[in-house]
Amino acid sequence: MKIAFGCDHAGIKIKEQIIKFVESLGCQVIDCGTFSEQSCDYPDFAFKVADFVSKKTADKGILICGTGIGMSIAANKVKGIRAAVCWNKETAALIAQHNNANIICAGARFASADEICSWIKIFLETKFEERHLKRINKITEIEQK
Repeated sequence: MKIAFGCDHAGIKIKEQIIKFVESLGCQVIDCGTFSEQSCDYPDFAFKVADFVSKKTADKGILICGTGIGMSIAANKVKGIRAAVCWNKETAALIAQHNNANIICAGARFASADEICSWIKIFLETKFEERHLKRINKITEIEQK
C-alpha cells in the first residue's frame, strides 16, 4: 500500500517516527514534506497529499498539523477526498468504517506520536462498511455539483 504523508511545522517533530512506523507495516511512504521546523502553510502539504490520493498515486494519506483540523479542511477541497480528523482509537475505526475516509488527519499538539501511530494502524486496517455507501454517494453527488 502506498501512503502519502504530509505535515506542517507542528508535526515535524513526530514525522520520522510516524513514517518509520507506517513503513514497518509494509507500506511505501511518499513524503510530501515539510522538511524543516520553519513555520509553513499547512494547505501546501494538504494539497500535495490530497493530490496523490485523488489521482490514485497513493492509496491513502496521512496529514499531521497542530490540531488536524486545518489539514482536513484544506484536503477536503480536493475532489474525491474524504479527509477526517481523528482523536482516539474509536474515531480511527469510524472514519474508515462509516465515512470511507481516504486521509487521516491528527493533531501533534494534542496526541503523542505513539497514539497517532496506533490510530493510523487502525485506520489502515479497518474496512469500510458498505451499509454506509448511500451516505458516501450523497457526499460524492454534492461534490460533483
